Amino acid sequence: MILLTYKSLLLKAFLVGSFSLITISYVFGLERIRWKVQAGFAGEDIEGPFKNMFENIKTISEGKITFRYYKSNSRVPNNELWSGVREGNLDSAFAGSSFNAKKIPALMFFTAIPFGPRLIEYKAWMQYGGGQTIKNKIYKQNGLYSIDCMSVPPESGGWFKKRMKSLEDLKGLRMRVYPGYGAYIFQKFGVKTKQVGLMDIMKEFEKGFIDAAEFSIPSWDLFLGLHKAAKYNYYPGWYQPTTIMELIINKKKWDGISMAAKIIINTACESLLLKSTIKFNAMQPKAMKELKKQGATLVSWKDSELQEFKKAWLEIAEEESAKDPLFAEVYQSYKSFRDQYAIWGDRAYLK
Repeated sequence: MILLTYKSLLLKAFLVGSFSLITISYVFGLERIRWKVQAGFAGEDIEGPFKNMFENIKTISEGKITFRYYKSNSRVPNNELWSGVREGNLDSAFAGSSFNAKKIPALMFFTAIPFGPRLIEYKAWMQYGGGQTIKNKIYKQNGLYSIDCMSVPPESGGWFKKRMKSLEDLKGLRMRVYPGYGAYIFQKFGVKTKQVGLMDIMKEFEKGFIDAAEFSIPSWDLFLGLHKAAKYNYYPGWYQPTTIMELIINKKKWDGISMAAKIIINTACESLLLKSTIKFNAMQPKAMKELKKQGATLVSWKDSELQEFKKAWLEIAEEESAKDPLFAEVYQSYKSFRDQYAIWGDRAYLK
């Protein structure tokens, strides 16, 4: 028994030592990578975790992999991040696929889509339902490689000066809505949607140019002060249930680095994806309490209203599929997986 224990200890020591040597050899064998990266978003809540991820990559790689950080709109305009990375003005960028959705509408499925899935179901589609394969094909054609790197939970369902007694009250309403399919849905109910930059939303309210607005999660809505301009805060944010942010990398640069370097960068992104989901969800109860304390009224969309919004989305999805083959391909993959997943998803979790 003593001999066996001694041999077991030797075996454990050998395995631990071997693993350590392998890890050390990977680090010492890494090439030096110096990449320029620009953020497509501003704000410490987003930039802080993102910059911390790069510090972690630098630490894990013993300084072999470093990213030179550029703030939003500093090296290239944010709406040109794709071309900036593709053409080599940047090596990488922290963005969302929606940044290029005007040219390729199907990309919205990889950032945020009305009545879309929660993060787990989204990643299940991506990794096991064909979503990642389609996304990789699109990005490869554009000279890019993409890694999901951050997740933001559901936005609130909008801020309104007046309480909506029915969906009829939406008709003629002037509302700041982020460009995308959520805006198209509101338009079907007579809303006059308007694209307004983050820093101009409150000014638009003050000047009487808008009657309502959607921005983001409660903690960021609180920071912006939307409750001071519009009292009624609706939930849930059906037009953007989950928002995915990504690290895009020049495809030639990505293909040219070692597998060890790829694993380090991929793992860092996967870690941030989980950490950001946990952190942002944890922040919202406190923010919502503060919003109520400062006079906001939290309102839930009626089930019948949500069904009407969803019906409008399904109509739009079919219309887009009829005129855009790539949109149709992504939508079919997405819809097919969700229909199958519902066998599990609709029964496994408490509502």
